[in-house]
Amino acid sequence: MVHFPNILILPDKVYSLSIQKAESKRALDRFLFDYSVQGVSFSDPYDKWRTLLGVSREFWEDYTFYKLGVPLEWLLLRFLYHHLTANSLDLLSGDNGQVLNSSNFRALLGREIIETEGEESLRILLKSWAKVHPKGVIEFKDIYVSSHFTAETLRQSIETLKSSGHLKDLGQNVYLVEKKILDAS
Repeated sequence: MVHFPNILILPDKVYSLSIQKAESKRALDRFLFDYSVQGVSFSDPYDKWRTLLGVSREFWEDYTFYKLGVPLEWLLLRFLYHHLTANSLDLLSGDNGQVLNSSNFRALLGREIIETEGEESLRILLKSWAKVHPKGVIEFKDIYVSSHFTAETLRQSIETLKSSGHLKDLGQNVYLVEKKILDAS
């Protein structure tokens, strides 16, 4: 696993992520792959946290057979995002901490939504990004892990925002968030 997104976007803040493989006792005891994750807010360096993020070895090894169309790293970060927004990071790090596995991953694949709901939710996320990084580019994977939609639904919402001039496609799933998104309702 080397393709982790390094950004988590919440409606009111954005975290930069540092992720490293962790050699933990729980990984050995529970047959996991564990990662040490640190998040630091772009706008407030005192707003930071650290946790372990694990995935069962069985799920890791079988993941390619599921043919889900998104990398396992993205689902693992959606798992983290869920716990971050639910204010339950403390449930991840302990010896018996929750981990991503074959019985809990389906809820993280996303949901289908109506076009206007997806566009509005995406606009909220991108406004949060633009406030802390006004000229920064963002990748599809960073948007995906910070949303609750299927990859296809998210792509449709991105197309809508591109056609309205709020996003500029730079190619290879990289986008520039146009400044005018901050003024959009």
